[in-house]
Amino acid sequence: MAAKGGGEKKSKKKPPMRMAMDVVKRIMWDEKIPEDLITVGYEDRFLGILEKPFDEFSWEPLDSLDYYSFGVPEHRIQYFKYRDTIIWDKRTRLDNVYGSTGSGISIEQVMEDADKAFRQKIEASNSDEVAKKERCESSDDDAVGVVIGETEEPLNNLSDDEDDEGAFWQNKLRPNFFICQRADSQLLREKAATLQSYVCQKEPLLESCCIQPNALHMTLRTLRLDDAQQVSECIKALKLAKEELEDLLPSAPMEVRGVNNFHNRVVYAAVVPTDELNLFVDHLDLVLRTAGLTIPDGRDFVPHITLVKLTRPVGRQLGNNSIDPALYADFEHCDFGVLPLDTIYLCSMEKTRDADGFYISPAHMTFMRPVL
Repeated sequence: MAAKGGGEKKSKKKPPMRMAMDVVKRIMWDEKIPEDLITVGYEDRFLGILEKPFDEFSWEPLDSLDYYSFGVPEHRIQYFKYRDTIIWDKRTRLDNVYGSTGSGISIEQVMEDADKAFRQKIEASNSDEVAKKERCESSDDDAVGVVIGETEEPLNNLSDDEDDEGAFWQNKLRPNFFICQRADSQLLREKAATLQSYVCQKEPLLESCCIQPNALHMTLRTLRLDDAQQVSECIKALKLAKEELEDLLPSAPMEVRGVNNFHNRVVYAAVVPTDELNLFVDHLDLVLRTAGLTIPDGRDFVPHITLVKLTRPVGRQLGNNSIDPALYADFEHCDFGVLPLDTIYLCSMEKTRDADGFYISPAHMTFMRPVL
């Protein structure tokens, strides 16, 4: 009986739960999770449980912080909330960010439900107080903060792979470079311009959120390069791996078909995923990691070309934190043509653009094998 009891006890062992810093990294890298709607509950030694917005924390090592930065040890983080909904809670072993404790609920579903509840709450009251609360809760543009990704600009000054400029340099965990394929076919640009024009006719405030034709691209990987030496190491690694990457090129151009969104904040043309494309990106990831470069974790590769991305200033003017899908519903099945994978660019996420309107690119690599 003792042995049997021991066996039963062993079978009930709880699965390991993802740690608080795993959640922090996911929030930083996943452009579908808006940082400015995340709240952190942490334990103060004297005051008990307190809450602060996610982007008021510095997530660098504590021993590197100055007097003006706020950070807490990982073990003091108790929970994370999206709007008013707890999405990770150490106290109750709740993990709806990664699902490590077996909740069976995805973070996307949790956010969708929370957004729905929040909209219903706003619609139920026409008071100025509630409207003001929504604006404050959904967009604090002064706090040090990606979708973002393209990795994914919240806001305005950076690429659609990155958030505000202060975070770009101050947050050492965030990417500041990305590798991409330019989306420069005439058909794709014309279709993109048609959609953007249509959306802006319905909502003129979104004009500044549209990605310019010469900046359209599909991000393959984001990374962190802290100095010129690391940029050189990245370029060297890509050149050394050129032949093996060429061997893994997709055998046909990628189809770009349909329009989708990331949490109604980023509207994109969908690149049809293929096993060949995934294999190429996986190997590119391996090349970069083998070179000792910093690559974000916990983010699935979703091939896409960002067309419109909501910025915080525009979100404040609109009074909400999302782009209404009805604005582009007529383009749901739009055929944007094809996108060959023939030249990859290493690009900086700085707001500066080159004379062509594209991102500053210290290097690019054209593959010799044509993709027909």
